Amino acid sequence: MSSFYIHYFLKPKFKKFGKGVMILKPQYLKTFGKNITIGNFATLICSSDKNIDLATWQTDKLNGELQIGKYVLISPGTSIRVAKKVIIDDSVMIASDVTITDSDWHGIYDRTDYVATPKQVIINKNAWIGERSLILKGSEIGENSIIGAGSVVSGVVPPNVVYAGNPAKKVKELDKSDFKSREQLFSESSSYLSDMIKIDKKTLEGNTFFKWLFSIIWPRK
Repeated sequence: MSSFYIHYFLKPKFKKFGKGVMILKPQYLKTFGKNITIGNFATLICSSDKNIDLATWQTDKLNGELQIGKYVLISPGTSIRVAKKVIIDDSVMIASDVTITDSDWHGIYDRTDYVATPKQVIINKNAWIGERSLILKGSEIGENSIIGAGSVVSGVVPPNVVYAGNPAKKVKELDKSDFKSREQLFSESSSYLSDMIKIDKKTLEGNTFFKWLFSIIWPRK
């Protein structure tokens, strides 16, 4: 049912949908708005208790755009909210319960101001965002850098460093010569993609189109 669900219910919601995209439990991927693109071989892991939420806002004042690159990993509970632009470059890894937003969504003094001066967010190639981190408007995370679990980022993180804390600060330099990215997982010599397909099939074991239709008409708690 996974490929059926993606083809008929999810792909039409994306401006661009790459080849080899894997979405585990796609019924728990929630999308809102348009201008959402996703690159080849991205992996989104959803769960019943932790949806992945991708939201772009379009009004007379807003035209949000979300770009998700190739080989990106997004884990359960991630929420990305876009008023202007968020770019997640190739091979970025995002752990569980991360929030990324490019706006305050309300003015500091004028609480009716829902535009609130959004500022673009960029997460560069091969960066790793730790669990429960918060990436705020105007942030840019450098290539290969790691954001420690529970961190709050507001500003520029240079490449090849570890940042952690609230507010996040540099705690370590990384050796930029030692990196391998998620792109290597999809080489011909890797079994990663076939392993993920096996996991997906095991998760959906016993599902049929008619069982899915039955669950829509008579849903259970």
